[in-house]
Amino acid sequence: MCSLSIKDDLSEVGRHGLLHLEFEKRKGRTILSESYSKSPMHVFQPFYPDDTGCAYTHVFNAAGGLVCGDRIEIHITLNENSHVLATTPSATKIYRSSGGSASQETEITVRKGGVFEYLPSYVIPFANSLYRQKTKLTMEEDTTAFLIDFFTTGRLARGEHLQFDQYSSIMEVDHCGEPILFEKATLIPLDTDYGGIGFLESFAAAASVYLIFDNPRIEKNLLNILRTRVADLSGVLGGVSTLPSKGVIVRLLGNGTRSIERALIEIWSVAREHILGRKSFSQLRRVVPF
Repeated sequence: MCSLSIKDDLSEVGRHGLLHLEFEKRKGRTILSESYSKSPMHVFQPFYPDDTGCAYTHVFNAAGGLVCGDRIEIHITLNENSHVLATTPSATKIYRSSGGSASQETEITVRKGGVFEYLPSYVIPFANSLYRQKTKLTMEEDTTAFLIDFFTTGRLARGEHLQFDQYSSIMEVDHCGEPILFEKATLIPLDTDYGGIGFLESFAAAASVYLIFDNPRIEKNLLNILRTRVADLSGVLGGVSTLPSKGVIVRLLGNGTRSIERALIEIWSVAREHILGRKSFSQLRRVVPF
């Protein structure tokens, strides 16, 4: 199993949490066939709110957040024809740092015919925090994946806005051995004014939705539907575009987390209906922490 190799000068400080999950399909239902966790990371047993055989589960950090030097590694494998929707029960808090960063690495492998939906809640970088995350998704043929990257500019209820020291996020996707997406966003508010045009402006929350699928026939229609839906959303500024190959990206800026959350549910429901052929708005509302 390859390492994503996010390193830090204070790598010996803090907790090293691990979560390894492997899913497979048996008798029409996806099950959690293997699991290993090391505190503070844990996973709930899958549950099945519908008759599709999709395994719904929550992964969570029992410590409630990350502090200086914490390192979290998550490895998720979906074997052939598995379908998993994973989320988190609450936001990820990044506490004030005393000099070193906290990090989370997520490595996902989706084998032939698999569908993976990853809908975690948002990241809250506290004032003076340093945080880095990387998500690596490897997909085989005839697979589908929906993922989000969602964060706020601080503890909004306390009036914090861009008071963290650094927030960095990397998203990398390979499909059938071909790299189709690599994005890196690093925010250092002390060095750059992100309140200007083309940055965050006055918005306090941002999310990217990655819909990765290999079906050119539905791509144009899905693009038009999503653009119409996003344009009609209140409290959100958004845009929709296609990847160079195999998918669609939706970008969202919001005045707060609630408006983004409503938008995510809307977008996810559209994606499920038009890509997976499933109308499941009620199931999403029961599962995700929004």
